[in-house]
Amino acid sequence: MKKLSKVLVLVLSTIMVLAMSATVFAQDVPLSPADEDNATITISNPASGETYAVAKLFDATVSKTTTTEGVSTSIAYKGTIPTELSAYFKYVNGTDDTLGITAADDLDLSDTNTQNALKTWAAAHVTKSAESDGTKPLNFTGLPYGYYIITTTQGQALLTVDSTNPVAKVIDKNTTPPINNPKKTADDDDVFIGQTVTYTVSFDTANFENGEKPITKYIIEDDFANGVLTDVKVTSVKVGGTDIGTTTAGAYSPQFDANGKIEIDWVDTAGKSLYKNGATLTITYTATVAASAAIDGDGNTNSVTLSYVTDGQPVPYEIPVTETVYTYAIALKKVDQAGAPLAGAKFKLPFYVQATAAADGAYVYAGTTAGDGLVNELTTPDSGLIIVKGVATGDYSITETEAPAGYNKLAGPVSVKAVQTGSTTTNTTTYFDADGNPIDQHSETGFDVIVSIEELAATPVVVVNKTGAELPATGGIGTTIFYVLGSLLVVGCGIVLVSRRRMQNNK
Repeated sequence: MKKLSKVLVLVLSTIMVLAMSATVFAQDVPLSPADEDNATITISNPASGETYAVAKLFDATVSKTTTTEGVSTSIAYKGTIPTELSAYFKYVNGTDDTLGITAADDLDLSDTNTQNALKTWAAAHVTKSAESDGTKPLNFTGLPYGYYIITTTQGQALLTVDSTNPVAKVIDKNTTPPINNPKKTADDDDVFIGQTVTYTVSFDTANFENGEKPITKYIIEDDFANGVLTDVKVTSVKVGGTDIGTTTAGAYSPQFDANGKIEIDWVDTAGKSLYKNGATLTITYTATVAASAAIDGDGNTNSVTLSYVTDGQPVPYEIPVTETVYTYAIALKKVDQAGAPLAGAKFKLPFYVQATAAADGAYVYAGTTAGDGLVNELTTPDSGLIIVKGVATGDYSITETEAPAGYNKLAGPVSVKAVQTGSTTTNTTTYFDADGNPIDQHSETGFDVIVSIEELAATPVVVVNKTGAELPATGGIGTTIFYVLGSLLVVGCGIVLVSRRRMQNNK
């Protein structure tokens, strides 16, 4: 019996474990006994919204022995050891509870499997449970004497109530970290300029700092990638899965203020916690990728700073929570058969861009819908280079609609690929043979085309325009008429020649 009693002391200091951190329960044993089988378990400093449950594992019987030295008491734990807990407890006589129940020889109460087994059993055998409002101690009264497991969503503890200890006091330290398991995600990290991205920020909360100071407010601040994200709109604020936002004049509330901040009250006017201890706070919002987005390189990192308020002072979470989205550029270089740049070639794009190029010389992606100030056909400048920035990764089919004067128009579309290079500049060399056909390496009889872009990363496609007569497309009349007329002339000459010979022979 003494072994199990010693185990109880160890249990109270080790078993109360959170999913991510430890919660400790302390026991206060009063001196004055109460009536038989009328025990009370009192939870001091309970967390608001937290559900506490007690489950009796064994009966506790007190025996008194009178000797010349005085009266001594002993406690016997009796009952049936649940099958699922047989690895943790044993009968004193080895077969039944005639002499009581004690802890197994190798019981390790710090072991996660042991803790989970006790908690699982207790959840299925609740004697009493109640939800705390966080304003006063929580009392479980009228309990039979026994060996109890107390559980919350944060952990569990073991204690005994009996005739020598009929009122057991447990202090919930509520040491759930005020900000725990923070996360930030985006629904897409491969984006184009103008795309609406949905972000989600979530973290586990608490109602007290270090189990003592009530948390009155949570603060969420977002840098919106330093101007890269615009038109930011909060669409949902949930605590424990319940939406706490309101709709005012058709607009969801709360929203980020001009400084990118949202403050969420955590107590009511009376100082009572509004939400369940340990509940997950989740904020969902949308944002549009602006034309100022960085192209490839390190991408566009969106940082969120979290903090909570206690004693009127904000306490920051040390590590910002981040998410990064990437956007890319494509490039096409037009050259002649000697590798010199060609101006005046017109190309039709499968999307629209801003009609005026940006300061870096690139055109800005503007989606697939026509609009004012948008074009989907570009003409190569003197450099022969066209760049479009702000596209998602993938292959884009670009068609030449008009070749420079004296050059053949391409017979088919060109495929240009947007790929991630992790760079912020472009330096590439493309090799061609003497006829302008691409090859794998430098040729002494061919030529090389070098493309250097200082401010953007784009994998360019080099396109060669060749001089000469432009043959018609399939089905066109083109030079066919000349072949036909030539054939008719040859036939006609043959007929004339034959006729003259016949006339001479007839003479």
